[in-house]
Amino acid sequence: MKTFPVLVAFLFFFVGCSASGPYFRDTRYATQQAPADKARIIFFRESDANYRSVTLDIDGETIGKLASGGFLVEDTTPGAHRIVASISLTLGEFAAKLNAQAGRIYYIRVSPRYERMLYSFMGDAGTFLTFADNNGYFSLRLVDPAAALVALEELQLSE
Repeated sequence: MKTFPVLVAFLFFFVGCSASGPYFRDTRYATQQAPADKARIIFFRESDANYRSVTLDIDGETIGKLASGGFLVEDTTPGAHRIVASISLTLGEFAAKLNAQAGRIYYIRVSPRYERMLYSFMGDAGTFLTFADNNGYFSLRLVDPAAALVALEELQLSE
């Protein structure tokens, strides 16, 4: 019985770290086109074992924190952009470039870097790599709209 309060606290902690806004399908972003003079970027993150929210920046400006099982939407100016995913209190960040065109929607999957997950199984070499790897814990990948819309169906807005 002593473990029950610990289990409840553990579950409460993880539930609090998930996206909790409306489902994508219930938002205007599910059907609305991007503004004609802007590019729309929809970041999404399927549920994963990492409970921490990912901070997303475009050109050095924070646009929000993406929770596990969530999505964020940003309308930005057309042109070249540097997008960064990072977690506070960790070494490094993952950066990607996007040359955005007005009127287009871009879907970017934010997911844990598999290399980071493997380090814990590599003994002393893994410990060294954990501290030497400054490419962050999460990656950013441009995703085909059809695949992204399937994944987004079950995701909630990160608030």
